[in-house]
Amino acid sequence: MAKKNNLVKLGDAITQLFKQENLDVKISQFSVKNNWKEIAGEPIAVNTTDIFFNNKTIFVTLRSAAMKHEVSFRKEELLKNINRFCGYKLVEQIIIR
Repeated sequence: MAKKNNLVKLGDAITQLFKQENLDVKISQFSVKNNWKEIAGEPIAVNTTDIFFNNKTIFVTLRSAAMKHEVSFRKEELLKNINRFCGYKLVEQIIIR
């Protein structure tokens, strides 16, 4: 009985692992958090106390009511900035808390 050659290219294996474990999305989410100042701008970043993701929604917690009000007017701009930063549509909705 002949053995089958089950070799897989390393690049293909890594790509498959990323897709199986959804690592590409997790890495993008991590990158957004770490680059929030660049993406959102300093005034928003310094007032941000928490950022988390659930599916294609980003939840941003801000400490100032005035900043919450301003960000509510800039949601579309922030969505575009986040998705442009990632290079694909990571986020479809922003919830301000």
